Amino acid sequence: MGRRQSYSRRVVHRLPHPLNQALRFTAANLIQGQRLRLLPENCFAHYMGAKCEIWAPTQVPQDVRDSVATAVGLKPDDVHVNVTLLGGGFGRRLEHDYAVEAAVVSKAINAPVKVMWTREDDMRFSTYRPPSIHRLSAVVDAKGAPVALTHRLIAPTISGQKGMPVDGGIDPDLKDEAAFLYPVPNLSVEYIAPPCAVPLAWLRSVYAAQVAFANESFLDELAHQAGKDPYQYRRSLLGKHPRTLKVLETAAQKAGWGSAMPNDVGLGVASSFGQERDMPTWCACVARVRVDRTNGQIIVEKLTLVVDAGTIIQPDGAAAQVEGSALWGLSMALYEGTEFVMGQPKDTNLDTYSLLRMGNVPEVEVEFMPSTEAPVGLGEPATAVIAPAIANAIFASTGARLRHLPIRPADVRQALTRRT
Repeated sequence: MGRRQSYSRRVVHRLPHPLNQALRFTAANLIQGQRLRLLPENCFAHYMGAKCEIWAPTQVPQDVRDSVATAVGLKPDDVHVNVTLLGGGFGRRLEHDYAVEAAVVSKAINAPVKVMWTREDDMRFSTYRPPSIHRLSAVVDAKGAPVALTHRLIAPTISGQKGMPVDGGIDPDLKDEAAFLYPVPNLSVEYIAPPCAVPLAWLRSVYAAQVAFANESFLDELAHQAGKDPYQYRRSLLGKHPRTLKVLETAAQKAGWGSAMPNDVGLGVASSFGQERDMPTWCACVARVRVDRTNGQIIVEKLTLVVDAGTIIQPDGAAAQVEGSALWGLSMALYEGTEFVMGQPKDTNLDTYSLLRMGNVPEVEVEFMPSTEAPVGLGEPATAVIAPAIANAIFASTGARLRHLPIRPADVRQALTRRT
């Protein structure tokens, strides 16, 4: 059989403008998304004098090897790391403090040691996605299209905090992900990296989800100001980008864009590229959202995602990656986030730290565009489009604009009150 170039998967989860007008937009994205995994941090270590054996769920076994070797006084070649396929990674297991801890204890007592953190320790000693705040402004032409756009953003640097190289103070991850998807004749992206006392690390999509939330929400506001349909407005800006345009058009078609919606139900659209602008993975999402005006509850009824990731090698695995990253984005958009009180995270277990649960998982439809291009990344692009698609859908259904993540019911109620 020949390789399948196009694959569509539908999964249903059922459980319990004016000329020279300057427009301004502000979006704050709080520290969000502690790297919750199936299992807290864990490791088995056996220090044997001249050798050390490690079993650990890690994303970077070579770094575990080097750090453990330094901690117990061995050469890297004398440390053997067995990678277990348990617990998930998603950024937190680029760190390896738990493995060093197990190895040091094993050496101290001269016996094999299994270390498993409690959930409370796991959350207290977690690392966090950087907070960020974004301010966007644009000058538009007589048709409402941007001819100049400025994006000013403030976010502490993960790489800088860890002592890694940064180019002129700009985090390399943010530099790649702060690019603007749509062609604008005059574009300025300004970045400030303040110090941050909270330990930072990478979370699925890194900075891309924050940047996409600001950019795609702002595009929606520009479209509204111009009196144009948000989808058609985006189409008009993407004429010279056929791959991006195609995923956008396909997603809108599959989601029934333009059809009549019930009261308080709306469709929102967003597009983005992969974790790095040069990856490239092109992704578009249409979210169908219902809002309960009485309590501000947000019900995401369906997510329609279309992706161009080049040649799809393994369709089921590719679809699973997109589904997983989309639901991760949904969890961060509506549920996840904590505060710090007296230097400690307020939420230390799942009884108070909210996240997406099975009963709130919407219908998810994923389609890949036919392609003979080289295969590219799939684990993170869909994460970035979810929050702006949902926020844009909330505006479409209620006229309330949300510019802060995560979007809580109280935020919706407050936004609705401001409108009245």
